Amino acid sequence: MFDFCELYPQLEAIGLERSIEPLKTLVADKFNPANHGDIKRWTEALSNLPKLQIQFINLDRDSVQIGSNSNIALADKAQLTDALQEFRPWRKGPFELFGIDIDTEWRSDWKWNRLKDQISPLEGRTVLDVGCGNGYHVLRMAGAGAKLVVGIDPTLLFNMQFQALQRYIQNDRCWLLPITLEEFPEPSAVFDTVFSMGVLYHRRSPIDHLAQLKKLITPGGELVLETLVIDGSVNDILI
Repeated sequence: MFDFCELYPQLEAIGLERSIEPLKTLVADKFNPANHGDIKRWTEALSNLPKLQIQFINLDRDSVQIGSNSNIALADKAQLTDALQEFRPWRKGPFELFGIDIDTEWRSDWKWNRLKDQISPLEGRTVLDVGCGNGYHVLRMAGAGAKLVVGIDPTLLFNMQFQALQRYIQNDRCWLLPITLEEFPEPSAVFDTVFSMGVLYHRRSPIDHLAQLKKLITPGGELVLETLVIDGSVNDILI
């Protein structure tokens, strides 16, 4: 049901070969229905997604677009709507699937539009997005030309939302793994850009979080860090 076979060779290619076997074990454990009561329901919802022909996909758009209203029959649209409802609440977005607007709780495109021209271009880069939610920004990063984007987030609902989207997008350059940064096995400095947005102030030890991020960034790479700030001098810090 959850196939990461095309991811592992890409991880090996960038130097994370020692991470692959531990990741396989972690992912299998996270998606084990015995460990989460809703996995069976979500898995059934994934299987109920109608098989549809995709005319086009646009990841470089405020509302990530998959197909259009003209690509889907009314019965399939009703089936798709019912299946997508099983993954509520949708927090990050927005998305448009075959004319169905997913009106998410957050307008994540606003954040992306604020930062996309302030960071190094992602074209051809390897990217890690820590605490990525359902992968909205992962998809936007792929749309910006990244060679490989790996998102990590331990919330299984968000992972299931991403799996639902990927049923139609089928982009082998973007992935979401159900793990935390602390669980990332054998971290190595292999990512050209690492994002940590809205995560730092949730960490018990923010300094450790920064140290863990640093381990994953290539020499000369870039950390995109978004967090709460306080007014004060350069020597003021709130923990």
